[in-house]
Amino acid sequence: MTNDKIGTDQVDNFNKAFHKLWFKIMTSRPESKSKKLKGLTFSDMHVISMAYEEPDIILKEIRERLRLPQTTLSSIVAKLEKGGFLQRVINPRDYRSFSLKLTTKGKEMMEAHMKLDYEQNCHILEALEANEREEFIRLFTKVADKFDF
Repeated sequence: MTNDKIGTDQVDNFNKAFHKLWFKIMTSRPESKSKKLKGLTFSDMHVISMAYEEPDIILKEIRERLRLPQTTLSSIVAKLEKGGFLQRVINPRDYRSFSLKLTTKGKEMMEAHMKLDYEQNCHILEALEANEREEFIRLFTKVADKFDF
């Protein structure tokens, strides 16, 4: 971190831009772009994404990474099991713990989610000139890596 003083105007301008973008993302209604995402929350999609990306992750690790109470994660997993997106299975690394296995429906949802993410990210990057994109990605990654609130 530098010793530069962050000005009120900078904070206000960033706040306005951040909330404007966040509002556009949150109101883009992903279910209108993909029926496979209908009724799923961001938390639901994070759980499914983690199960997709790390098939041997245990529920405790998901709960810790998402900073969710046990009851909340249990409710999400129950909802996703009932919806046919995933099932709990004994974890091969730790037979005392459960992992989440995506069903065919869960994998299809993940593909739809990744496609929507790609399209949304392209749309965001299209707002920049070609020579600005790499710098934006570098700075955005730096903020994401260092942010802990």
